[in-house]
Amino acid sequence: MEIGDWSATRDLNDLYREIRALGLESNLAELEAFGFTIIEGALSPQLTTQLRDTILRIAEQRRGAKLDLAAETDLNDIALIPYLLFKDRVFREAVLNPKPLALISYLLGKHCILSSLVCHLKGPGGAGLLLHSDTSNGVPDPFTPYAQVANANYALTDYSEAGGCLAMVPGSHRMHRQPTKWETGLDGNRRNEHVIAVEAPRGSAIIWHGNTWHGSFPRKIPGLRVNLSTYFCREYMAPQEAYRDNVPDGFLQDGDDRLARLLGGDLIHGWKDEGPSAKFARRNAEVARNRTWQN
Repeated sequence: MEIGDWSATRDLNDLYREIRALGLESNLAELEAFGFTIIEGALSPQLTTQLRDTILRIAEQRRGAKLDLAAETDLNDIALIPYLLFKDRVFREAVLNPKPLALISYLLGKHCILSSLVCHLKGPGGAGLLLHSDTSNGVPDPFTPYAQVANANYALTDYSEAGGCLAMVPGSHRMHRQPTKWETGLDGNRRNEHVIAVEAPRGSAIIWHGNTWHGSFPRKIPGLRVNLSTYFCREYMAPQEAYRDNVPDGFLQDGDDRLARLLGGDLIHGWKDEGPSAKFARRNAEVARNRTWQN
């Protein structure tokens, strides 16, 4: 059907038209039904390689040691490489990638913000990451049915179970709670009976609702699994990484309105002695006009 400029779904009209234009209607259906979806080819091969190599360079600098993408054995378990956004301009392309961002905006609204941009660099060994929901930060059970956080996770190397890929419990976003300690297992006798391996080729983006139970399998083969986690939250939540007051000079340029918003540039709270400025007043008026629909 044709999507009109319907007043009852003011924000959703444009979001859905964008999702349709990007060919993501099937992904949206999967996201609603199962709590996650995979966009294969979300990154070009060139951008995938550039992101992977940039992350490995940063990781080597931080660790003070060389890493072997294909045959690494010294890095056991998971090494977190945080706060990547300002390290190289290539990360802007991942954050602003139209297809994942359209689905994230559907889940969290147009005024969502970037919470963190990190790599979970995984070598062979370790126990993996137990199943959990990203709806945390003190949010009590039961969770809201609408997402408060969401993740677009880029596979910068091929994802396989033996290689330590994501684990997911389809439909768990409808449970509206964290898994119990008896439901978190991924391996051996304690493996959750419903968990699946999210296997996908490099360059894919896996997007999931913040309530969805997920984790990652231990890597059982030499080499490295490299990902890029672009994690978003609604504007009323505290982001994991401090962007708003730490944007380097020259990072934002003309036309970077969406990126500025993702970094918290138009949040209505956080003023000091000056009180709410005219900018905040205009922002409040815009919010009031658009609150007719809340996804």
